[in-house]
Amino acid sequence: MSEWVEKEERGSAWTIRLMMFLCKHTGQWLVRPLLYPIVAYFFLTSPDTRATSLRFFTKVNGHSDWRDCFKQLHCFAQTLLDRIFIMSGNTKRYQVTGRGREMFIKEQKRGKGMILLGSHLGSFEACRILIRDEAGLDVYMVAYFGGSKKIRMILEKLNPGLMSRIIDPTEPEAIFKMREAIESGGILAILGDRVGIGEKKASVRFFGEEVELPAGPYLLAHILGCPVYSFFGLLTDKYHYDSCLEPIAECIKLPRKDRQQALNAYAQGYADRLEYYCRKHPYNWFNFYDYWSSK
Repeated sequence: MSEWVEKEERGSAWTIRLMMFLCKHTGQWLVRPLLYPIVAYFFLTSPDTRATSLRFFTKVNGHSDWRDCFKQLHCFAQTLLDRIFIMSGNTKRYQVTGRGREMFIKEQKRGKGMILLGSHLGSFEACRILIRDEAGLDVYMVAYFGGSKKIRMILEKLNPGLMSRIIDPTEPEAIFKMREAIESGGILAILGDRVGIGEKKASVRFFGEEVELPAGPYLLAHILGCPVYSFFGLLTDKYHYDSCLEPIAECIKLPRKDRQQALNAYAQGYADRLEYYCRKHPYNWFNFYDYWSSK
């Protein structure tokens, strides 16, 4: 599961640079049609991506063909393009619908922050629109850029203010920044579908097979005494995202005797929701590696 750390840098930085150049020198009316040849290039030159995509769609639908992979890559390219415009502050034409805003408001009134578990299903930037722009809440992204330093440099250039809201969990003072964010009523946004190298793990069933998910978010919620929610921002149409916010646990309890079993149970609750939305929106799945690899 940690092989994504080594693969992340390869295509993402190059793709984002290209998208930034096109967005800067053209308009959306020209950029969006250009996504097709860009996607075709990646489709033809990435046999590993095609193979893992076909395996995913076989799990979801019981069958797959090349059109599923192409649609998936095109959906990914659309979200990258949207991410650039959204992070640049150009959010007027985007629409986010769905349930969950009232939960944010409820937690805000309690004066306590929460942990928001995202994934590589859809776009987390839709979350940013819903929470920060519409609900007026402070969102801090907990993200590791050890294998993607070029991407961090690009993000800093795109939106300098964004980097002040990113907490690197490997930094010595990270836990103090997280505690301060939660105690001030902020939100810690953490991706809950990928395990980093050396990270604590939880075992779950996902599409009928055992996989490992990060246990860190639940350990952190236990330490900070805050609730955990899942969030999925799913691309459903051009400029349109559906937001799905659901509670995982109001309070994380980890008994000493059966701590690992408790972690597995909380992670399984998240995995169940992830699988549910994967089945509803399979083209939004952006884990382009062998997710069920046992190595």
